[in-house]
Amino acid sequence: MYDPISSSSIGPFVVAFSFALGSVVALSSRHVFANDMGTGAIVELTTTSGRTFRGTIAPDSDFNTVRLTTSRGSIMLTRPIAWTAIRHLTIDDQPSSFEQLASLITMIQATNEKPPLSENVLTVGPSELPRDHEVSVEQTEAGPHSAPIARLTAWATCKSWDRDPMIDGLEVTFAAEDAKGLPTAAYGHLEADLYAFQGESFNIVPHGQGAKLRKIGTWRVPLEQTFARYDSRVAQLAYQSRSPVTDGSVSAMGILVVRLIVPGQGTFSTTLEDIRLRPYSAIRDANTLRGNQRYFGNENPRYRPPARP
Repeated sequence: MYDPISSSSIGPFVVAFSFALGSVVALSSRHVFANDMGTGAIVELTTTSGRTFRGTIAPDSDFNTVRLTTSRGSIMLTRPIAWTAIRHLTIDDQPSSFEQLASLITMIQATNEKPPLSENVLTVGPSELPRDHEVSVEQTEAGPHSAPIARLTAWATCKSWDRDPMIDGLEVTFAAEDAKGLPTAAYGHLEADLYAFQGESFNIVPHGQGAKLRKIGTWRVPLEQTFARYDSRVAQLAYQSRSPVTDGSVSAMGILVVRLIVPGQGTFSTTLEDIRLRPYSAIRDANTLRGNQRYFGNENPRYRPPARP
């Protein structure tokens, strides 16, 4: 016979037992994962800036700063990363949580296994021996907050970013810095103007000895179209119609004016002088001065040699 009193009295106990069993299984699975982790587990951290770091946990890591150690040949590098800057992490290529990272740090701190350093190993970081008047400087990953921009720093080099060996344009590495010279976040777009000498008729510009400084390129690049490289951003400026690579009448050196336009803060500019627009080659330059082609055969059929008077 169906007994409603017995059924209703057993139901809560069944639910409570199922919940307790699920909690035990979850805790045991975490315990098994923690036991499977060793002190040499490979940890990969992705920060709020989009950068990714990979290495093993150093014994001096704590719950404020995670220190990853990476071996590069005979050099061991240790980089501190703030917990607040970590956006995603994996342990031994498995997605993990902050609790599992904390368990791994606790395990490493308990064992405190420090590998012996050989004579050929260079330790980057503060010395373990106390020194008078020593100031400890630690580079930490920038958090989500940023300071006002004070200046713009940049440098540029000619580069090829496709499969052929021909130079495609200028690669500009730039950084917005605050008043202390530290990189800070920026929003807006980048503008650049390129100036170089271009051959003209000697009768037109006799004072310039047959050459005139002209603007041969202008660019406007949103910062969303640039990519990060360490603490800087990189913009690729492809050569336009007057290309120093395909037009021999354009000088090999130039001046690049870079401007960073940040809404609400203003325009920050810098000028890069003596920028090489095409690679130096003694044999190619000598061959060009003798009236020959700079490139051979189908190496670069687009190249136009400078006009001879």
